[in-house]
Amino acid sequence: MRISSYSKILVLSLTLLLVLSSVPRTVSAQSPDLDPLVVLYDVSHEPQFAPDDEDGFKLMLDMVNESTKYIVRVNSDPLNETILHDVDVLVIADPDKSALFEQEEVLAIGEMMANGSSLLLLGDPVISQNTSVYWNEQLFRDIGENQALNTLMDQLNITGVRFSLNDTGEDIWGDSMFDYEKSINSTSMPFVIQLDTTTWDTSHPIFNDINSLLTMSATLKPTEAASVIAHSYDTTFAQYRAGPNAFANLTYPNMTIAEFEERPLSYSAINGTYPGWISAFEYDDARIIISGSSIMFSGKTLPEVDSEEQWFYQADNSRLFMNMLNWLTEGFIDSPNAIVPMAIISSVILIVGVAVYVFKKIR
Repeated sequence: MRISSYSKILVLSLTLLLVLSSVPRTVSAQSPDLDPLVVLYDVSHEPQFAPDDEDGFKLMLDMVNESTKYIVRVNSDPLNETILHDVDVLVIADPDKSALFEQEEVLAIGEMMANGSSLLLLGDPVISQNTSVYWNEQLFRDIGENQALNTLMDQLNITGVRFSLNDTGEDIWGDSMFDYEKSINSTSMPFVIQLDTTTWDTSHPIFNDINSLLTMSATLKPTEAASVIAHSYDTTFAQYRAGPNAFANLTYPNMTIAEFEERPLSYSAINGTYPGWISAFEYDDARIIISGSSIMFSGKTLPEVDSEEQWFYQADNSRLFMNMLNWLTEGFIDSPNAIVPMAIISSVILIVGVAVYVFKKIR
């Protein structure tokens, strides 16, 4: 009788172990048993923001490292398959228009994405002599040269959105969003815009716990694309830089529809069109985010004379960056589901159970 009871206990235990071994478990990303996800910040294409400069991306990348879920690497060599073989997220931020991607680099990025890794492309708005104290910094005048990013997307055969550029003349000019009603200073900074939850898709994971953002951004076209998940207000408009020093309209007023029809290349978007600035989508086995602003994640001070306020600390900017990484790496961490050790234990119990059964039959 005792042997029969023992056999039943063994069978029940075996069944329970097999069920438990097949149930997926949620494991903390900070578990010491898990390798951190690799975020590669590329500096080989002359980005606007240095990774080791507090005015650049140092604050942001330090925060990513401190999360322990990720480890940040900085790459200064031409990209290739060896560099990218274990990268989970490749971050390319505002590369210089003269630093285009070579064919070998494009193939390596394509291979990385085919293996399921993700891509974060950050552009920037242009500035002008008349709009920003940033113009006093010579090396900062070429911010917003998003041609290299558009070209890279062409090379990768990524369809959909592109950074808005006016390429009808000898030179190519980017754009910047403006809003007199929603900017933090409509007189000196109509291009520094405070955005709220009415302007983005609140159901998308990258906007979890995001209540407010402060941005200075280029726009994406077409703004009605399904992948565009962050827009602006009906009072927001955008205009191209019309030359090396100034925007198309020096006083920045929005155009009427009639004026826009007469001068369609002066403005990239008029009010009522809700210009878009973040796109997020799946591309085969990869995920991609395209943003019109990298400066909003930097440690640079706001573009106002004697300002000490840094972009990194404004609103929920830094949280948005972390949410972007989390969405780009969703499902990348394989939780230790205990199938192998549980199977071993189950096998031992099974053997013992069989032995008991055979012993019972012999008796």
